[in-house]
Amino acid sequence: LADLDTARADPASDREMANRYEQSARAGDDDAQFNLGALHASGVGRQRSDAEAFRWFQRAADQGHSHGMLIVAGLYASGRGVAKDNVKAYSWAYIVSSASQVDEYRNGARQLMSLLMNKMTSDEIGRAVVAARAWRAVRTTGVGKASGIERAVENPPTQPAPSAVVSQPASSSSITTLPAPSKATAAPAAKREDARDLLDQVPTGLRKRFGF
Repeated sequence: LADLDTARADPASDREMANRYEQSARAGDDDAQFNLGALHASGVGRQRSDAEAFRWFQRAADQGHSHGMLIVAGLYASGRGVAKDNVKAYSWAYIVSSASQVDEYRNGARQLMSLLMNKMTSDEIGRAVVAARAWRAVRTTGVGKASGIERAVENPPTQPAPSAVVSQPASSSSITTLPAPSKATAAPAAKREDARDLLDQVPTGLRKRFGF
Protein backbone atom coordinates (compact mmCIF):
# COMPACT_ATOMS: atom_id res chain seq x y z
CA LEU A 1 0.00 0.00 0.00
CA ALA A 2 1.03 3.59 -0.61
CA ASP A 3 2.29 5.77 2.19
CA LEU A 4 -0.69 6.69 4.39
CA ASP A 5 -0.19 10.49 4.16
CA THR A 6 0.05 10.36 0.37
CA ALA A 7 -2.99 8.11 0.13
CA ARG A 8 -5.13 10.45 2.24
CA ALA A 9 -4.33 13.31 -0.14
CA ASP A 10 -6.04 11.54 -3.06
CA PRO A 11 -9.48 10.18 -2.08
CA ALA A 12 -10.27 9.00 -5.64
CA SER A 13 -7.08 6.96 -5.74
CA ASP A 14 -7.87 5.60 -2.28
CA ARG A 15 -11.28 4.38 -3.41
CA GLU A 16 -9.86 2.81 -6.56
CA MET A 17 -7.21 1.00 -4.51
CA ALA A 18 -9.82 -0.16 -1.98
CA ASN A 19 -12.10 -1.37 -4.78
CA ARG A 20 -9.31 -3.52 -6.20
CA TYR A 21 -8.60 -5.01 -2.81
CA GLU A 22 -12.27 -5.67 -2.17
CA GLN A 23 -12.70 -7.46 -5.49
CA SER A 24 -9.80 -9.78 -4.67
CA ALA A 25 -10.91 -10.12 -1.03
CA ARG A 26 -14.40 -11.21 -2.03
CA ALA A 27 -12.84 -13.80 -4.33
CA GLY A 28 -11.00 -15.28 -1.34
CA ASP A 29 -7.49 -13.75 -1.47
CA ASP A 30 -6.30 -13.63 2.15
CA ASP A 31 -3.72 -10.87 1.63
CA ALA A 32 -6.40 -8.69 0.02
CA GLN A 33 -8.76 -9.46 2.92
CA PHE A 34 -6.08 -8.41 5.38
CA ASN A 35 -5.32 -5.18 3.50
CA LEU A 36 -9.01 -4.35 3.14
CA GLY A 37 -9.38 -4.75 6.89
CA ALA A 38 -6.51 -2.31 7.37
CA LEU A 39 -8.16 0.21 5.04
CA HIS A 40 -11.43 0.01 6.99
CA ALA A 41 -9.52 0.36 10.27
CA SER A 42 -7.77 3.53 9.10
CA GLY A 43 -10.55 5.03 6.97
CA VAL A 44 -8.48 5.05 3.78
CA GLY A 45 -10.56 4.42 0.65
CA ARG A 46 -13.42 3.17 2.80
CA GLN A 47 -15.50 4.62 5.60
CA ARG A 48 -13.74 3.96 8.87
CA SER A 49 -15.39 1.01 10.62
CA ASP A 50 -13.91 -1.18 13.32
CA ALA A 51 -16.65 -3.76 12.72
CA GLU A 52 -15.88 -4.01 8.98
CA ALA A 53 -12.15 -4.07 9.72
CA PHE A 54 -12.66 -7.00 12.09
CA ARG A 55 -14.81 -8.84 9.53
CA TRP A 56 -12.09 -8.75 6.87
CA PHE A 57 -9.22 -9.45 9.27
CA GLN A 58 -11.20 -12.45 10.50
CA ARG A 59 -11.66 -13.80 6.98
CA ALA A 60 -7.93 -13.61 6.40
CA ALA A 61 -7.33 -15.32 9.75
CA ASP A 62 -9.77 -18.10 8.90
CA GLN A 63 -7.62 -18.94 5.88
CA GLY A 64 -4.45 -19.20 7.95
CA HIS A 65 -3.04 -15.68 7.47
CA SER A 66 -0.80 -15.44 10.55
CA HIS A 67 -0.69 -11.64 10.70
CA GLY A 68 -4.47 -11.58 10.38
CA MET A 69 -4.72 -14.08 13.22
CA LEU A 70 -2.61 -11.90 15.47
CA ILE A 71 -4.67 -8.81 14.68
CA VAL A 72 -7.91 -10.71 15.36
CA ALA A 73 -6.50 -11.92 18.68
CA GLY A 74 -5.72 -8.31 19.63
CA LEU A 75 -9.15 -7.11 18.55
CA TYR A 76 -10.89 -9.79 20.63
CA ALA A 77 -8.69 -8.93 23.61
CA SER A 78 -9.41 -5.20 23.37
CA GLY A 79 -13.04 -5.44 22.24
CA ARG A 80 -12.43 -3.32 19.16
CA GLY A 81 -14.91 -4.01 16.37
CA VAL A 82 -16.20 -7.12 18.15
CA ALA A 83 -17.39 -8.11 21.62
CA LYS A 84 -14.45 -8.66 23.95
CA ASP A 85 -13.69 -12.36 24.37
CA ASN A 86 -10.49 -13.49 26.08
CA VAL A 87 -11.02 -17.16 25.19
CA LYS A 88 -11.18 -16.45 21.46
CA ALA A 89 -8.29 -13.99 21.74
CA TYR A 90 -6.15 -16.62 23.49
CA SER A 91 -7.08 -19.28 20.92
CA TRP A 92 -5.98 -17.17 17.96
CA ALA A 93 -2.80 -16.09 19.74
CA TYR A 94 -2.06 -19.72 20.66
CA ILE A 95 -2.16 -20.80 17.02
CA VAL A 96 0.20 -18.01 15.98
CA SER A 97 2.59 -18.67 18.87
CA SER A 98 2.72 -22.37 18.00
CA ALA A 99 2.87 -22.32 14.23
CA SER A 100 3.80 -18.98 12.67
CA GLN A 101 7.14 -18.93 10.88
CA VAL A 102 7.57 -15.20 11.57
CA ASP A 103 9.42 -14.46 14.82
CA GLU A 104 7.74 -11.08 15.29
CA TYR A 105 4.28 -12.62 15.13
CA ARG A 106 5.16 -15.49 17.45
CA ASN A 107 6.66 -13.14 20.03
CA GLY A 108 3.70 -10.77 19.82
CA ALA A 109 1.28 -13.67 20.27
CA ARG A 110 3.13 -15.01 23.30
CA GLN A 111 3.20 -11.60 24.93
CA LEU A 112 -0.53 -11.23 24.37
CA MET A 113 -1.09 -14.69 25.85
CA SER A 114 0.90 -13.64 28.91
CA LEU A 115 -1.37 -10.65 29.44
CA LEU A 116 -4.52 -12.70 28.91
CA MET A 117 -3.48 -15.46 31.31
CA ASN A 118 -3.68 -12.97 34.18
CA LYS A 119 -7.34 -12.37 33.37
CA MET A 120 -8.48 -15.94 32.63
CA THR A 121 -9.33 -18.99 34.68
CA SER A 122 -7.59 -22.30 34.04
CA ASP A 123 -10.85 -23.62 32.57
CA GLU A 124 -11.01 -20.72 30.09
CA ILE A 125 -7.40 -21.28 29.06
CA GLY A 126 -8.10 -24.99 28.62
CA ARG A 127 -11.11 -24.28 26.41
CA ALA A 128 -9.05 -21.84 24.35
CA VAL A 129 -6.30 -24.40 23.76
CA VAL A 130 -8.78 -27.15 22.80
CA ALA A 131 -10.43 -24.78 20.32
CA ALA A 132 -7.05 -23.83 18.86
CA ARG A 133 -6.11 -27.48 18.39
CA ALA A 134 -9.45 -28.19 16.69
CA TRP A 135 -9.10 -25.24 14.29
CA ARG A 136 -8.82 -25.85 10.55
CA ALA A 137 -8.08 -23.22 7.93
CA VAL A 138 -10.92 -22.82 5.44
CA ARG A 139 -11.32 -20.80 2.28
CA THR A 140 -13.41 -17.69 2.99
CA THR A 141 -14.92 -15.10 0.68
CA GLY A 142 -16.92 -11.93 1.19
CA VAL A 143 -20.15 -13.93 1.25
CA GLY A 144 -21.56 -15.72 4.26
CA LYS A 145 -20.46 -15.96 7.85
CA ALA A 146 -16.88 -16.60 8.87
CA SER A 147 -16.23 -19.59 11.11
CA GLY A 148 -12.70 -20.30 12.39
CA ILE A 149 -12.02 -20.26 16.11
CA GLU A 150 -15.47 -18.85 16.82
CA ARG A 151 -17.19 -22.11 15.93
CA ALA A 152 -14.59 -24.20 17.77
CA VAL A 153 -14.98 -22.14 20.96
CA GLU A 154 -18.78 -22.13 20.85
CA ASN A 155 -19.06 -25.81 19.87
CA PRO A 156 -16.08 -27.58 21.46
CA PRO A 157 -15.16 -30.98 19.97
CA THR A 158 -16.19 -34.05 21.91
CA GLN A 159 -13.16 -36.01 20.73
CA PRO A 160 -9.46 -35.09 21.05
CA ALA A 161 -8.28 -32.90 18.19
CA PRO A 162 -5.84 -34.33 15.62
CA SER A 163 -2.20 -33.42 16.07
CA ALA A 164 -1.86 -31.15 13.04
CA VAL A 165 -3.69 -28.35 11.33
CA VAL A 166 -3.52 -28.36 7.55
CA SER A 167 -3.93 -24.99 5.90
CA GLN A 168 -4.14 -23.70 2.37
CA PRO A 169 -0.99 -21.52 2.28
CA ALA A 170 -2.25 -18.48 0.36
CA SER A 171 0.76 -16.38 1.35
CA SER A 172 4.22 -16.72 2.84
CA SER A 173 2.87 -15.58 6.21
CA SER A 174 0.16 -18.24 6.37
CA ILE A 175 -0.03 -20.92 9.04
CA THR A 176 0.63 -24.35 7.56
CA THR A 177 0.79 -26.73 10.51
CA LEU A 178 -0.04 -26.56 14.18
CA PRO A 179 1.60 -28.93 16.69
CA ALA A 180 -0.70 -30.15 19.44
CA PRO A 181 1.03 -29.61 22.79
CA SER A 182 -0.53 -31.30 25.79
CA LYS A 183 -0.96 -28.01 27.66
CA ALA A 184 -0.89 -24.27 27.14
CA THR A 185 2.43 -22.80 26.06
CA ALA A 186 4.11 -20.71 28.72
CA ALA A 187 4.52 -17.10 27.62
CA PRO A 188 7.18 -14.60 28.65
CA ALA A 189 6.22 -12.01 31.21
CA ALA A 190 4.83 -8.76 29.85
CA LYS A 191 5.28 -5.28 31.28
CA ARG A 192 2.29 -4.04 33.25
CA GLU A 193 1.95 -0.85 31.20
CA ASP A 194 1.50 -2.93 28.05
CA ALA A 195 -1.98 -3.88 29.27
CA ARG A 196 -3.21 -0.33 28.64
CA ASP A 197 -3.82 -1.17 25.01
CA LEU A 198 -3.67 -4.83 24.06
CA LEU A 199 -3.79 -3.95 20.40
CA ASP A 200 -0.33 -2.43 20.83
CA GLN A 201 1.00 -5.95 21.38
CA VAL A 202 0.59 -6.83 17.71
CA PRO A 203 3.40 -5.74 15.37
CA THR A 204 3.77 -1.98 15.71
CA GLY A 205 4.48 -1.54 12.03
CA LEU A 206 0.82 -2.11 11.22
CA ARG A 207 -0.39 0.63 13.59
CA LYS A 208 2.15 3.10 12.26
CA ARG A 209 1.38 2.24 8.66
CA PHE A 210 -2.39 2.41 8.83
CA GLY A 211 -2.95 4.86 11.67
CA PHE A 212 -4.11 2.45 14.41
